[in-house]
Amino acid sequence: MIPGWTPPMLASLRFSWDLPAWAILAIAIATGIAAAWLYLRETRQLTGSAAWVLPALRSTAIILTILLLAGPIWHHRQVIGQPARLIFAVDQSLSMSERDSSDQQSPDRLQRSVEKLFGKGKQGGWVETLQSTHLIDVTSFDAAAQSRWKSYDLDDDSQNPSSETVLIEANGTTTNLSATLRPILPSSGNLTSAESTSNSNDESDATASPMAVVLMTDGRDSAGVDDASDLAWQLSQSGWQVHAIGVGSVDEPSDIGITNVLHPERIASDGRLTGTIVAKHFGVINESLQINVRSGEKVVWSETFVATQDGQTEIEFDLPMEPLTNQLADNEVRGVDRDSVVLPFSASIRNTDQTGQTTLGQPGNDRWDFRIAAASRDRRLLILDGSSRWETRYLRNLLSRDPAWQVDTVLFGPGTDSPVIRRGNEDGDVPATAEDWNRYDAIVLGEVPPEQWTNVDSDGLREFVRRGGGLIMLNGRYNRLSRIESLNELLPVDFVDPAVTSNNDDLLQYQRQQPAVQSIGPTATGRSQPVMLLSTDIESNEQLWRRMPVPSAIPVTTARADAEVWADAFVETTGTSTPTESRVPWMVTRLFGAGRVFYLATDQTWRWRYKIESQLHGRFWNQMLTAAMQPPYAVRDDYVAIGTDRIDYESGQSALIRVRLLSNERQPGDNLGIATSATVDALLIRDDQIVATIPMKLDDASRQTYLSQTEPLSPGSYRVRIRASGYDASALKATAPIWVESTRKGELDRVAVDETTLREIASAGGGSYFHESSSDDVLNKLIPLSRGQIIETDTLIWESWWLFVVILALLATEWWMRKKVGLV
Repeated sequence: MIPGWTPPMLASLRFSWDLPAWAILAIAIATGIAAAWLYLRETRQLTGSAAWVLPALRSTAIILTILLLAGPIWHHRQVIGQPARLIFAVDQSLSMSERDSSDQQSPDRLQRSVEKLFGKGKQGGWVETLQSTHLIDVTSFDAAAQSRWKSYDLDDDSQNPSSETVLIEANGTTTNLSATLRPILPSSGNLTSAESTSNSNDESDATASPMAVVLMTDGRDSAGVDDASDLAWQLSQSGWQVHAIGVGSVDEPSDIGITNVLHPERIASDGRLTGTIVAKHFGVINESLQINVRSGEKVVWSETFVATQDGQTEIEFDLPMEPLTNQLADNEVRGVDRDSVVLPFSASIRNTDQTGQTTLGQPGNDRWDFRIAAASRDRRLLILDGSSRWETRYLRNLLSRDPAWQVDTVLFGPGTDSPVIRRGNEDGDVPATAEDWNRYDAIVLGEVPPEQWTNVDSDGLREFVRRGGGLIMLNGRYNRLSRIESLNELLPVDFVDPAVTSNNDDLLQYQRQQPAVQSIGPTATGRSQPVMLLSTDIESNEQLWRRMPVPSAIPVTTARADAEVWADAFVETTGTSTPTESRVPWMVTRLFGAGRVFYLATDQTWRWRYKIESQLHGRFWNQMLTAAMQPPYAVRDDYVAIGTDRIDYESGQSALIRVRLLSNERQPGDNLGIATSATVDALLIRDDQIVATIPMKLDDASRQTYLSQTEPLSPGSYRVRIRASGYDASALKATAPIWVESTRKGELDRVAVDETTLREIASAGGGSYFHESSSDDVLNKLIPLSRGQIIETDTLIWESWWLFVVILALLATEWWMRKKVGLV
């Protein structure tokens, strides 16, 4: 993407034909070879060199003639001094499709930007003005950057482009303002004096050459990366200037819409659905707005509020689920049992003060569709610990109050009601068999006594996770998990300094050595994970995490190669003379088989209840368990159970389909038993048509479970049905729904130019900010940068006499040789 320095003289061969040079050369050579092959039939009886010289002379003359007719041009480029290097980065996200005018025939923001660069009609653009003195690179960016045109690329046939020839579409669903800046940093630090373009004897370092980046964008960063200013500052330290041009209106257009709906994916069928609707409203101050939640065509919840100022408003909603689930259950197919019923909802907003007008601004953003899985079966959780800690108590109490959960707590070890571990399937027992473990959807493993935990227990737990169970490993001040070697395979971390003894004096010394925690917060990977969203707004979510009560100390660990760190703890290290701050993994996760393991380096999230009870504590743990557990099979009939990893998908995502053939129920007349090698296909159905047949692979022979992954899906409503060898198609009646929505990244939530952000980027990059209305002023900053010139000339080879002479000489030589060997 970044233009490298060109040598003082470069040349390339071009043709006046519209075909590329390689195609013209291929045509000429292919024609010459064909002529030579035909000629060989005439000279094959000759002896000596004439047999092959004559065809060679004829074919060479034909090749040169075709090249002459194609109009060859020898293009020269000479670089004098040190031309400035420019990168014009054009935003191609959806917000750049705004026209900022009621006239729908007017050019949009992207078109106006491209016309600024390449001109329109006979009117030249910036590229034409700067091309003779600057090395120019035009890129576009949305979530990532893409090179579009280079003035220094001699192999590019479009050396005189226009706004019509450089095709860029405003179709990016995400804007990342850092995308075009980040790739420049490594290259800017690797330039050497060998890359200098000066054709004089001056051996100045190429890094001293002037360089500039010009961002042409509305400045709305919907990717949430928010480090463009930092990157611009780093570039300024490497000799770059970063200028910004704001494209679009500085005033937000009048608009109302739904930007997000926060809701649980799964609740109890007889519970209540609670969530938050995030509504935006601009240009409707002191007007009444009504929010409706519909299930089908029926309004099941509604609220009206007055927009007192421009911005966003969060509206809490609460409605009972039982009447809705009972209505769906009455329409269920006989013989089909659903673990959860999927209910479709839609949230909408309208302006009640404007009669007949329900939509302003962006079309279609006044509605948000979502779905809820209403579970008819309680989720089951097992908590294992070596003492009744505050964390264990509050977690048990939190989930025991939720009708969707059944919680079993097993405490064993010194100081508990069970000093010695008991194994079995009774209350207070640690599971002893695979069937006992598999009764649970998730397990929270605390600091169990290492001396009582055996390899058999670890084997059962490991098999539980491998088959799809969720495991949360909850560490504490004793750091006992580091002392159970049989759990090492499950752990997503390595302990830097494990507690290797239970001696009280040694433990006290170990605890004093642990670093003090200053704050905790999500990592770049964790920011996008629902489990880390304690607030709906990304910026306020970061601030909220930094204010959360922190554990007194945590063990120092390192994440394993196949693990992801979703949250860090900022700790103070005192090993040096001056205390410094560093990061230690606080929440780490990894996939293990079909299940997921979480490691939490603390047992003090109960402290988050201070003054606000279970508001944040409950939200965090419900989101944590949702992330840890594999969704259950949503539907089953007598012979098959079907489930997917999610209910809703975004466009382009793949769905994981899980199937279990039920061996306890047999089809009449089938006395052969279910073979472990049964052929199973998942049928993906849309609009009552099979759109894909997906072969499924055997996951677990003993449980008859199968897995498959779909191709990336386009938006729409799908159903999954199963076809299996040995089963009649009419017997497999169960179907599971899949919904795929268009990607919603908040790209069009705000469309006005964010001048504050662009001014910050330009200021950090040592450049200037311009609005598009005065953007031509940027040339006053760019033109003086160049300390060189680029001279380009063309030699019209097809007008040169010497090429005709060569062709005539070849034909004359061929004629003379034909006479000499006796050919007429």
